[in-house]
Amino acid sequence: MKKTILKATLCFSLMAAFSSTAISCSSSDDETTESVSTVDPNNFQGKIAAGTTVTLDPTKVYNLKGKLNVENGATLIIPAGTRIVASEGATYLIVERGGKIFMNGTATSPVVFEGSTHKQGHWGGIVILGNAPSNRSASGTSTSELGELIYGGTNKTDNSGSIKYVVIKDSGFKYNPEKEFNGLSLFGVGSETIVSYVSIVDGADDGVEFFGGNVNADHLLVLGVGDDSVDWTEGWQGTANYIYAARKKQYQTAAEPGNRGVEADTQDTDANTTNGNGASNPTITNATFLGNAGGSESQGLKVRAGSNGKFDNIVLANYSTGLDFETDRTLAWFQGASYIKNVKFVNIATKSKAKNTAGTAVDISGVFTENTAALGAGSGTALPDWAKGWSGVSSYDTTDAMN
Repeated sequence: MKKTILKATLCFSLMAAFSSTAISCSSSDDETTESVSTVDPNNFQGKIAAGTTVTLDPTKVYNLKGKLNVENGATLIIPAGTRIVASEGATYLIVERGGKIFMNGTATSPVVFEGSTHKQGHWGGIVILGNAPSNRSASGTSTSELGELIYGGTNKTDNSGSIKYVVIKDSGFKYNPEKEFNGLSLFGVGSETIVSYVSIVDGADDGVEFFGGNVNADHLLVLGVGDDSVDWTEGWQGTANYIYAARKKQYQTAAEPGNRGVEADTQDTDANTTNGNGASNPTITNATFLGNAGGSESQGLKVRAGSNGKFDNIVLANYSTGLDFETDRTLAWFQGASYIKNVKFVNIATKSKAKNTAGTAVDISGVFTENTAALGAGSGTALPDWAKGWSGVSSYDTTDAMN
């Protein structure tokens, strides 16, 4: 009886949220639901059930009114040119482990997510959960702080779909004092998932955050977020190639003016963990990070808590500190080989500083090589050509980041 009531309730909620969807609800536990559906663009929320494929209509504007959950075994397809407008609050899109999303934007017709009002933190953001390892447990799994669902596992090549030519504006809603959304949160996402040409503008927390996993990303544009432009933890071991990230000068005196270009951790409770992928160890190439002097965390690259990494062709501008490293495991990695190459410092007060786990200052001036000809994301401190047009941004440089 309880199972029947629950299934009837789920069917009713799906039919209410997806008013034009072909939904079949059966009393037999052995039957599955297979449908190709459209949804109500004026009430875009609810659950896309396992076995269901939903394809949006790019000629319509979809009003995201709450949480939209793509369940394990479900698929959401968002064609090029689709626009999704989110109501204020904890409105967000989340894809469970085993679910798939295909945001099929193009250079001429990107997929756009934006708030119904343009301001930092107006709505939540996009959350993807995969089956690739987190180092928070021996099993490689954990529970997401956004959505409170299980993510992670042992499948490093897991495929959650494709996020291509996507613009995310006004994200980062804070739903309690300790938790707020990022523009794009990738929890245990595997390497077969495509993340390419993503723009995140005017978010209240981080631009992109990687929680473990092995996903690779390229051509990331992050402008005017309240916290870090790129953040990783829990043993992320993917790559990020071509990043242009900058603060905005209009937020320089705000309560959240923007923090680090990169904030890198391995795990908050055990910097020496060997669970999952072990230490975070991504490869970051062809990147430009523009800051300003606002706030207490004006650092180009903050690498700590056991994180490793490899960096090449990096431009850092307008930060109080360029490279700021902490903890024994992190320092041992970077002191052991040449992992930071071709760095160009522009208007950086302190190029590098570090301290070990005990808090003692350590000189790391010998762990990186400088290159005054480094181009970073492609055009030095200026907005590269690959970021123009589809993103809605035509130009950007140091004067746009700092008063």
